[in-house]
Amino acid sequence: MRLAFVTPRYGAEIGGGPEHACRLLAEQLSARHDVDVLTTCAPDPRSWKNEYSEGADRVRGVLVRRFAVSQPGDPAALAHATRHLTTSPHGSADELAWVREHGPNAPGLIDHLKRQHKSYDALVFFSLFHATTVQGAGVAPDKTLIFPYLHLTPCLRFGIWADLLRGARGIGYLSGVERHLARAFVSVTPANHEVVGVGVDPPPRQAYPRHQQDPADAVADEDLLAVEDEGPDEPEYLAGQGIPFRRRHRLYGRFAVYGGRVEQDNGCEEMLEYFDTYAEGRDDASLVLMGVKMMKLPEIRGTRLAGVLPDRDRLVAYEAADVTIAPDARDLLAQTTLESMAVGTPVLVNAGNESAVEHCRRAGAGLYYGSRGEFVEALGLLMSDPSLRDTLGRNGRRYVRHNYRWEAVVGRFERLASRLRAR
Repeated sequence: MRLAFVTPRYGAEIGGGPEHACRLLAEQLSARHDVDVLTTCAPDPRSWKNEYSEGADRVRGVLVRRFAVSQPGDPAALAHATRHLTTSPHGSADELAWVREHGPNAPGLIDHLKRQHKSYDALVFFSLFHATTVQGAGVAPDKTLIFPYLHLTPCLRFGIWADLLRGARGIGYLSGVERHLARAFVSVTPANHEVVGVGVDPPPRQAYPRHQQDPADAVADEDLLAVEDEGPDEPEYLAGQGIPFRRRHRLYGRFAVYGGRVEQDNGCEEMLEYFDTYAEGRDDASLVLMGVKMMKLPEIRGTRLAGVLPDRDRLVAYEAADVTIAPDARDLLAQTTLESMAVGTPVLVNAGNESAVEHCRRAGAGLYYGSRGEFVEALGLLMSDPSLRDTLGRNGRRYVRHNYRWEAVVGRFERLASRLRAR
């Protein structure tokens, strides 16, 4: 198939949201299909300033065509428009004006779709609210798939979303929670839909080769265990999890890990406050933060920074940890949760993140918290009960292996897209 992926912005530096899902899917599908990514020259959704050059380029092997944004972003104007539309009566023209304010407006991208849509088998749009989707989805409705990336916000009540989704040939969801929102709040139940999700490829069971690039990662011969990837979980393997990460960061006891941007508006500040309460009276309490630091960290006992880690090292860190904490209530992809489950480490997630909670419930691989007391109690239980951790870890590995390996995710996407070709 020849596929056009349309996304507001694109780049390896974008670590979350529908744009991140677009990149992950494009990279996997490009090995089996002809994928063009159509996007803008702007990396910042607040200013929509053109910082990339126009034209075609390859990013991690995927062909990316960039188009200039014609209207700069104005966060203050967008906030004013949002307040007005969510508190006052309005019409569809007002909602379309809100979409233009939300951006990004890229006339060249829409012109490309109008000229070239016949050469694609499917036009796949990511993010319902952005102008690239609203303005482009009507070009060829019979070829249009939308990954809406739905969140429960006041703007979800706008009437244009129902018309947009009903006009598309198919809808792809990144979580079962989205499907519920589409039915309950947008009143759309499409005939052609699929919960596709994003995938995780667990590291091979022979995880630590003899020759490491960093001498600090050297592992003794007795720590090297070769185990078949698809076989059952082996206690010996689990006992040796994450040895390179533990040695590099001199972690000798039990610890929890958080992987993501360290900033105030994604649950990190609350997580640190709750962990400070948990750490009172516990000399061995440790929390490792790995990600970009975007806020001033309070002085909390037992916390340390590991910095930004490559994908392989991040998975090793999840292996090394006893618990992974996922505090972001808005992370629809719940990739941290799935990555941790994939390597057999139980998770403690924010109860406000329905997507992560759904994974925990279906997998039987983690707990969730909605208050300080619940956080302290749940983390204490996970840290103190090795039998519980082992059981949750095995459940998580099995859940990801059966449902969220990339092979399964790509298969679900292909099944959804093939219905367009059949039509």
